[in-house]
Amino acid sequence: MKIIDINEIYTLFEEIKELVKAGNRNNTTIQPEIELPDLSAITELSYKLDETIGEIRKPVRTEHYHIFTIASGKVFFGVITICTALLIILFVIYDQRKEIFTYRDNSLKYRYIQMQGEITPAGLINLDSIFENRRDSVKKIRQQVEQYEEAVIEKAKRLERARLKEQEAGRLREEADKLKKE
Repeated sequence: MKIIDINEIYTLFEEIKELVKAGNRNNTTIQPEIELPDLSAITELSYKLDETIGEIRKPVRTEHYHIFTIASGKVFFGVITICTALLIILFVIYDQRKEIFTYRDNSLKYRYIQMQGEITPAGLINLDSIFENRRDSVKKIRQQVEQYEEAVIEKAKRLERARLKEQEAGRLREEADKLKKE
């Protein structure tokens, strides 16, 4: 491979420039004898450059592997910690659910006692045994309590409407009495 010196190229262009100027002055065509350098090296470099650009543009596939083994101390203690935390959370959730059911049952017992008006100690023990042993009876008690509460709410609404009608009637009587006096 022949390397072309920049000075040779510069000199070549200067010679072409002078010949063009001389040709313009004489208006005659002169065929200069110019020795052209070997341009195959440029073609070869251009081909290699195109290959390199093609290689650069190809997508690169990179694979990453992450390996977690129990043999690693960090992974082992991390797994043990997560499992312990999970067990603790499950125990707390179970305990809270048990407590919520107890509160719900106690609320229903209180509402049932309110519905009955009063209860004896023996009746309270009987009510506790029903809630502990017979869940189907609890459903019946819940239905009775809900029906009673709906009836109480309806009665309260009727009483409120009657009270409002009484007030309206009293107001109308007062207006009628004022009109009679006038």
